[in-house]
Amino acid sequence: MSQITNRVGKEYPSITDPRTNQYIPFPKGDLVKVLKAERVSWGLKERGEYIAEWYRRGYPDLPGGWKEYDLHHIKPREYGGMNDFDNIVPVLRQLHQDEFNVFWRNW
Repeated sequence: MSQITNRVGKEYPSITDPRTNQYIPFPKGDLVKVLKAERVSWGLKERGEYIAEWYRRGYPDLPGGWKEYDLHHIKPREYGGMNDFDNIVPVLRQLHQDEFNVFWRNW
């Protein structure tokens, strides 16, 4: 489905967003690296805030529970992505690490 490839020829992952049941989109806008000191923070506090917002918006429990999921920044923090709800999507941890992390590592 994806026509976007990284520098080693790997296509952008075709993984479904559980909020929309559509593929997680490639980020819009410029992709310019941001210094680590200038990136938004991400940790247990921010993860908890996202999960609380998930339920406030009426989304159901995820299959297997949150322990099975990483929270993927559609526009990575490394490229200026923020912690806005619409920029983050739950992805099964193994898929996130095997697909998205590998893709962006070679962007």
